[in-house]
Amino acid sequence: MKAPKVFIVIGPAGSGKTTIAQQTAQQHEAAYLDKDRVSGRFVEFALTATGHDPTDRESSDYYRDNLLPLEYETLMDVAGINLRLGRSVVLDAPFGAFFGDPDYLTRAAEDFQWPSSAITVIRVRVPQDVLRTRLIRRGLERDQWKLAHWDDYWSVYGSLECAWSGADYQDFNNEAHLPVD
Repeated sequence: MKAPKVFIVIGPAGSGKTTIAQQTAQQHEAAYLDKDRVSGRFVEFALTATGHDPTDRESSDYYRDNLLPLEYETLMDVAGINLRLGRSVVLDAPFGAFFGDPDYLTRAAEDFQWPSSAITVIRVRVPQDVLRTRLIRRGLERDQWKLAHWDDYWSVYGSLECAWSGADYQDFNNEAHLPVD
């Protein structure tokens, strides 16, 4: 049996992470794990139940302090289960809150008992004007805060660089037309 592989597809909302991640999962016959599908409904419920805007995650301290860590821990835990079963995984999530921590991946692999696996981080990149147009076109409620505060959003999320050790990196320029979800 070949050792399972980990592919982590990162980039801002609307960059085409999902398209690239799904293609990668098909190509490698890997489990596809999308953070929003794994925990999104629970996060929206928790934000609503605690009186917070379920569409505003970028400016919500409550979300960042309480729910975001749980979302990513859950994602990494589910990845670990698949990896221990010998199944490669593709993780589809922004991960921006963790980019500055060089040890994030090695610590997650240890915490969630990942077997030794080659890790590839696929950075999906897209110019600011293309990204904004995509967010407008897809018309999702969760993008409204981003669009209403575009300069603030882009100044933070448009320039994040991932500093993780223990991974190979691939850059993917994704200016191509994407299907609307």
